[in-house]
Formats: sequence, structure tokens, C-alpha cells
Amino acid sequence: MRANLFVKMVAILFTLITITLALYGISYRKDVQVITHQIETTDLNHLEFLTSQIDSNINQLAGSLYALQRDPTIRDYGQIQQLGHLIEPNQTILTVLEKLSLQAGSSSWENQLLLYHVQRGETLSPDSSLAFDTGLLARPLPAGWEYQPPSGSGDSTGRFRLLLSEANRITSPGQARMIAEISFPAANMEKMFEAYQAENSGDIFLYHRDHGILYTRHTDQELADHLVPLPDTQAGTAVVQLADESYLVSAVPSATLGWMVVHYSPLEQILQPIQSSKYSFTVATGVLLAMSLLVSLIMYRQIQRPISLLLRSLNRMKDGRWSTRIQVKSNNEFTQLHQEFNDMAAELQALIEQVYLEQLRTKDAHLKQLQSQINPHFLYNCLFFMKSKASIGDTESVEAMALNLGEYYRYITKMDHSMTTISEEIKLLENYLAIQNLRKQRLQYKIEIPDELMNEQIPRLLIQPLVENSIIHGIERKIGLGFIAITASRSDMELLISVEDNGAGMSPDQITGLWQQIHEPERADGGCGLWNVQQRLKHQFGEASTLLITASEQGGLQVTLHIQKKEEHDASNPAG
Repeated sequence: MRANLFVKMVAILFTLITITLALYGISYRKDVQVITHQIETTDLNHLEFLTSQIDSNINQLAGSLYALQRDPTIRDYGQIQQLGHLIEPNQTILTVLEKLSLQAGSSSWENQLLLYHVQRGETLSPDSSLAFDTGLLARPLPAGWEYQPPSGSGDSTGRFRLLLSEANRITSPGQARMIAEISFPAANMEKMFEAYQAENSGDIFLYHRDHGILYTRHTDQELADHLVPLPDTQAGTAVVQLADESYLVSAVPSATLGWMVVHYSPLEQILQPIQSSKYSFTVATGVLLAMSLLVSLIMYRQIQRPISLLLRSLNRMKDGRWSTRIQVKSNNEFTQLHQEFNDMAAELQALIEQVYLEQLRTKDAHLKQLQSQINPHFLYNCLFFMKSKASIGDTESVEAMALNLGEYYRYITKMDHSMTTISEEIKLLENYLAIQNLRKQRLQYKIEIPDELMNEQIPRLLIQPLVENSIIHGIERKIGLGFIAITASRSDMELLISVEDNGAGMSPDQITGLWQQIHEPERADGGCGLWNVQQRLKHQFGEASTLLITASEQGGLQVTLHIQKKEEHDASNPAG
């Protein structure tokens, strides 16, 4: 009664601890997930808005360049040599410079505009110090904005530029009339980054997988180097662990530049409001785990240990050790259970020993029945052979047949023992093959058995049906000389006996069909020779022993007996 109450109390306590831990864990994980997700979403939205502002300014600059390219005055300047008699060249150039100045000043970003007349080799720009890089004429113009690293003349961040020419001259700018160029310093974006950082924690920089990182004045270069490489095609966020600190990294690609705008901030600072909740959860978890450990120890001593003892005893009985008993020490519900187990084991041991003796008698009778089915297969053919030879006066063949047939039947009619040695079985095979050779006159055979295997115990008439099957179904169906090889070997606890012939053989489908026939559990017709051999193997040596059929390299079949000899020893010790 006391034990039952204790088990119920332990179960209730364990349930309460589990529920409490689950609620704490779910609450904490949910808080962290929600806050982290909101922070990631907010940070990504802010960064996308900043990137859209950058793209808007860049698109405005690109739009200025496209507008200049379509301007009639600019187009006239491109054809100034062909239209020299129709326009005033100097006035046209002055008008072009004025329009370049107006377009350059229309943007809030610092920028530089220039036109390069390819045929005249002339550069027009509001800034007279600018010159066109004629090296660009030797290669196709880049599609979109191109980054130029710092030149060293007061430019610390580099520039981005866009080049335009006639649509059909993009790949051969040297043959174009005119090339328009607009560029701006990366410092324009740095100013926007500084304004962004004033309202957000962390730092921001530009990244391109070919050009690397474009640092700002406030960028921690060593930290930024550890946050790349980053994906450069899709916007997203990630938590990056560096040393002992985690960073929330957001990245948004610029549709105009092809660069990533990357912002990072320490995650610990962001999640500071819920750290106290984390510490409380950790303390509560430690206390509950200690209580769980105590409860588990009590349950182990009072419940798990008796159950384990009972299971080990059952497994020992399963392995055949029927004398297994449990030593009763405690005084609880398991005491009666262990006592009942001991009573059951004693009764079961007595019944099994009785049944085992009956099984041995039944098995021996069944083996003798199977053996008797094999014995008379070829007797009538031998008698007819002797009659035929006697009628023509061939007494030597009659005498040889009579001697070998007598030795053969003297061996198979000894039913006092179902087991024999390989040596005795080989003598029987030599008599049998001699009889067959007298009848066929075209049979050769080879027997190779190691001396150390000659005294191995096997059932009587186990190999002879295999040889008989090779002759009747293999060699007799083939014209010419027949050959049979009988070999044996041992591998670990397995004995292998093989009979191989050069007969007619069988197709793979026929071999499969034959294999299925010999593995049938019961046959109404009493079974063929190979089926009988298979059944005798299983009865004598257990289910692990079997008969395998494969195609022979000689052209016929190879039948191999796989005998697990250890089963013989196990069977002799049923009581453990």
C-alpha cells in the first residue's frame, strides 16, 4: 500500500516538474523568437529604405545622363563635323557646357559630367581639369555602374561611373561618335550612412564579392572582414557568432550598383531587456533539474532496478539457461513478482526438458524417414545392367557391379546411427561413382577433401543425392565426357561441401525456380533429392544451415552445402 502511494506521488511530482520546465522553456523561446524576429524585420526594413534612397539618387544621376544623350544640342555636337556648315561650332560647344553644368547641379549628390567626342578627341565638362580615359575605347563599355578604386589624389573611397554611347557601339566604343560619362564619389553614400547610424546602433558598409568591402570612416575593419563573404543577390538577415559575441547582420542589394549594403549590430545589446528573464529561467531550470535527478534516483532504486533484474532473468531463460532464478531480497510488490517468476521458471524447466526429449525422438524418426526416401533411387537400373551384361557373358562387369552395389547397400541399410564421418561418406561416393561409370562409360570425377575434415560428423547419405542429381539432370543431358568435382573446406564455424559438374546446366530463372522448390516447408509428393537434403540440414544443424545452387564455371551447376557446426553443440546443451 505504501509503495503504491509513493509511486503515485513520484509520478505526480515528475509531471509537475515536466510541465513547469516546458512552460518556462516555451515562454522564453517564444519571447526571444518574437523579439529577434521583430528586430530583424525592423532592421531589414530600415536598411531597405536606406538602399532605396541611394538607388533613387543614383537613378536620378543616370536619368540626367540619358536626358543629355537625347538632347538635340548634344546630338548636334556628336555630328559637329558633318554639320559644320549648318551650325555654329563654338556656340554649340558653349550650349553643351551650359547644359552639362545645369544637369550636374540638379542633383543633391556631388557628381561629375563629361562628353568625349571620339573623332575630335575632345572632352567637354564643367570641370576643365577632367579628362576622358581613352583606354576605355579599347574594350566594350561596361553595362551599368562601374566602381573605380581610389586614385590617391585626395580620393579615399573611390568613385562610381556610368558610360553611354550609341546603342550599336557599346561593344566597339572606338567607332562611336561620342561617349557620355557621369560619376560620383562613394563619399556621397558615406554621408547617408552617417545619418543612418545616428539613429541606429552598429555600423554600415558596402560589400561586393569582386571588390571586397568599401569601408566608411567609422567602420571597424577587422570586425567587418569577419562578417564576409555575404550573399550578394538577395536581402536577408543572419546572426553571426564571433568570439564570445553575436551580431545581427542585415544585407540588402543595391539594384543600381550591384553592391550589398550591410548593417551589423551587437545582438546582446538588442536583447538586453530579456536577459533578466533568461537568468531567472536558468536558475529555475537548475532547481527543477536537481529535483528531477532526486526523483529519478528514487525511481531507479525502487522500480527500475527490480524490473531490470526481471528482464535480465527473462533474457537468460531466452538463451536456454532454464535454471535461472531471482534472489529475493526486498519486501514490496516486486517480491511477489520475483517469487512467481521463480515458480514459473522451475515448472517451465521441467516441461522443456520433457518436451526436448520427445523432440529428439521425433527428429531422429523424421531423419530416418527422409533417409529411406533417398536409398532406392537407382536400384532397378543397376539390376537391369547386371541382367544385360550377364546375357552377353560380360561376367567381369557383373562382378564389379555386384561388389560395388553390395558395398553401397550395406552402407545405406545401417540405420542404427543417423550420423557418419566424411571419410565414410566418401567411400560410399566412390562405390556409387564406380557403379555409374560402369553404366555410363563416360564419367570422370575428382574428390579433394582435406585430411583434417575427414572425421567431421555429417548425416548419412547427405552428399550422394547431390552427385546423383549432377549425373541424372546434368551429365546425362549432355553429349560427351562428364566430369564431377567433390570438394570440402571450413570457414570459421561453417563447413562447406561442394559438388560441381560440367553438365547441361540451367538458366538463371531455372536456378531460381529450383531454389524456391527446395526451400518449400513441405511437399505433398515427398520431395526430390535436393529437397530432402535441405530438410535434413535444417533438422540436424538448424535454420542457418542451407543448400545453395549456382552456375558452374565448367558449364553445369555447383551445389554447396553450408553447415553451421556450432548448432550441433548448442543442441546438445538444452538446459544451459
